Amino acid sequence: MPPVEGQEEALARMTKIVNAFLARPDSGPFREPVDWRGLELHDYPEIIKHMMDLGTIKRKLERNQYQTAAQVASDIRLVWSNCMTYNAEGSDFWLLAKGFSRRFEDRYRRVKADVDVGEDLEEEKDEDDEEDDEGAGEDDEDDEEEGEEFAEGEGEDEEENEMGSSSHASGFDGATLDERSKFSANLLMLTGLELGYVVKTIEIQCPQAIEIGQQVPGKMEIVVDRLISNASLFNKLSEYAEQKASQRRQKIPTRKAPTIIDISNRRKRKR
Repeated sequence: MPPVEGQEEALARMTKIVNAFLARPDSGPFREPVDWRGLELHDYPEIIKHMMDLGTIKRKLERNQYQTAAQVASDIRLVWSNCMTYNAEGSDFWLLAKGFSRRFEDRYRRVKADVDVGEDLEEEKDEDDEEDDEGAGEDDEDDEEEGEEFAEGEGEDEEENEMGSSSHASGFDGATLDERSKFSANLLMLTGLELGYVVKTIEIQCPQAIEIGQQVPGKMEIVVDRLISNASLFNKLSEYAEQKASQRRQKIPTRKAPTIIDISNRRKRKR
């Protein structure tokens, strides 16, 4: 359906937000649909019922498939909530999604303060849907409660600035949230040989930061929470990954994440 009359400016503002996120070097895991088959994440479609990514949102905006800015916001929130639902709490991808969620909510509040984003229209639509589905009962109530819990989490730390302002609020000693997120994003851009160098170096100097996957035999995990206990090694590998990733970004606009390694505290999750 085409945009509702009066939503043109709000949708243009949302397009700018999406483009800004896509341009960030650490947005790689959110740019395209999760390749759950290629990554052998066979439980992904069982856990995530409504998949969404920034690239899909951008294409829908270009094709005028959103009626209101509030609909765009709902899909953007779905990108972060899917990632945080599938990945273990406190893992690198969970933290990355949490950081993006905070940045988005900060920018979206500014849009709502300036223009009508069509939330009233969405509320009316929701009320109509509730009347139609009145017999559904408990399932609908559970979904609403989950949405409210996620919305409350997104509203935390409202005083933080827009881009990377939560870098000193990660709660981890030795590395800020932005440094951890950047390191994880850069690892996704390394070649197999480069990633092998990183893993081998960690195995020698900080072996407790390497774990062998349980669900996928032979698959390794880098546990960044343990790696940052060795500050000099973390800084050394961060600089190496940044250098290699920067060279690759200059040569190749986009690159799929290598599948030989996954970064998580407890569970091997891509997004």
